[in-house]
Amino acid sequence: MLPKWTVMVHLAGDNNLSAECVYALTEMRRIGSNKDVAVIANLNTSVHSATSLFITKGNTPGETNEKLVKSRDLRLEREAVALARSANRRAGNTGEGDGGPVRKSYFDSIFDFFQECVTNYPAQHYMVVLSGHGAGVIGNFLPEEEGDRIDSLTIISMAQLVAKVAGAIRTQNGLSEKVQAIDILGLDNCLMSMTEVAYIVNNSAKVMIGAEGFEPMAGWPYARVLDAVRDLARDTANGGTLAQVKDLSKRIVCDYVNHYRDYQAAGVSVDLSACDLSQSEELMWAVNSLAQVLLEYLPDHELDNGHGKTAELRNALVLAHWEAQPYKNEQYTDLYDFCERLKFYCGLYDVRRACQNVMNVISGSEYEEEAMEADNAFSALVGVKGQTKDNPISNFQKMPGFILKSCYSGLTVQYSFGVSIYFPWAEEPAALGEYQNVYFAENSRWIEFLRAYFKATKRNVRPGRNMLAGRPDLLRSFDEEVTGELFNVASNSGPVFPSNRNGSVNKNGSVNKNGSVNKDLGNFIGSMRNPPIEFDECVCEVDPSSNGGTQDKAAKQKGKDARITASSGKAKSVATRKSVKRARSSR
Repeated sequence: MLPKWTVMVHLAGDNNLSAECVYALTEMRRIGSNKDVAVIANLNTSVHSATSLFITKGNTPGETNEKLVKSRDLRLEREAVALARSANRRAGNTGEGDGGPVRKSYFDSIFDFFQECVTNYPAQHYMVVLSGHGAGVIGNFLPEEEGDRIDSLTIISMAQLVAKVAGAIRTQNGLSEKVQAIDILGLDNCLMSMTEVAYIVNNSAKVMIGAEGFEPMAGWPYARVLDAVRDLARDTANGGTLAQVKDLSKRIVCDYVNHYRDYQAAGVSVDLSACDLSQSEELMWAVNSLAQVLLEYLPDHELDNGHGKTAELRNALVLAHWEAQPYKNEQYTDLYDFCERLKFYCGLYDVRRACQNVMNVISGSEYEEEAMEADNAFSALVGVKGQTKDNPISNFQKMPGFILKSCYSGLTVQYSFGVSIYFPWAEEPAALGEYQNVYFAENSRWIEFLRAYFKATKRNVRPGRNMLAGRPDLLRSFDEEVTGELFNVASNSGPVFPSNRNGSVNKNGSVNKNGSVNKDLGNFIGSMRNPPIEFDECVCEVDPSSNGGTQDKAAKQKGKDARITASSGKAKSVATRKSVKRARSSR
């Protein structure tokens, strides 16, 4: 019988994360591998390139470095022999040498590590972890320095990598093409728990663990993570059922957040979520239902002083967006929080119903007091790839929940409910062009909504000489690149001078993970917001009697009991609202 678990961790540290990646290795070696759990790591730094290490238990100072050097030297020796043989074969065929080694792509280098692990350490269950810089759905993933250039993946190529790893596991274990072969996909990066990311990897993995916000440079507490995996392997005959794997993911979330509670003393805020990827398609359809309703009210031209239902919705959208939990300097927004705020402020029945669709899918109908307000037979007018008929029918009144566990610690991410979505305040053509290539954007119609939202909320031009003369065709503008610099959506405080840069993805820009004390941009609350400046402790615990499948009812009930409506006075216009769900801390 195969061993129970193989844990594979790629550490993208050829940047300012080098020391943290080595620290992660030392944390792993506190637990090590055993007969049930094989742990293998792949290290990239300025010293090591694709140096893989089978993790054994040990904490002797200097031992990790010695093992890395030995592993690197063996790999270089094997590569030299292979290169010499290749050159001899080519010279024999053509009478010439091969012109030197062919450099592997960044993608192939990472995949080769996982392929070797799957081949050499087959198991019944697999955990794949990608650790390094992250920027969410827009921007580079796992960027590293390579000479005078930056190597990185995009979200789409990351999904292709994950799919290829899942394919290797299916081949090794003789699994069907439809099986989500990776049990847990761990994203030890900033900003990766997004609807878009979950949707694009849902065919490859069962559970995805990631943060909506920023991660500290130290990343995951790998000793705790591996300890949790070993406990499950020890206590089960086959490494765990699907329900037990989901419970494992919940424990990892809790262990991560509880690990960082002490760092509140340093002003550190963190969040982490475990997502059930089998529900990612339903989440896409729920967002589709919301976009479908919102698009019916938003005109296809700019507004200034709208009236009626269009103005009511526009104003509710802006206020809900303004209050909802932001990330990456307000480019991303917590999806549950936004829908709850929109339902809170908007009295339009169909909008409220669509918001409840999304909330039910994210949280699970069982935990929603107004779950029955959702659609029970939704079929999208426009669906996957523009499909206008034969779209599946969804009963959003009965949803098990996309978020298995979501926890936070600290002030700035206290309204994190598990999954975010791309939702900037204004259009940035380059970013929107990148976004439209993501499957979720088109299939959910969210990109259609964004374009309509930008038009409906953008203020009209102040009338001047040409407008007063009836010549709007003579209005002037800067070029897109200059405008993008002046109104940089990733800046700290609105307009900036083009020469003012914020952070760096290299070793020289800062002493952190991409420009601040985290793995990406600064963890700013928002320059024009008025957020709470106090926070309560998150209810982050796993029911020890659950055995998988109870959905942590006790913890969730505590979270439900904690939903005290700090802003209840604002809800008087909605007489039917029973409570405001503003502190869903355990879902």
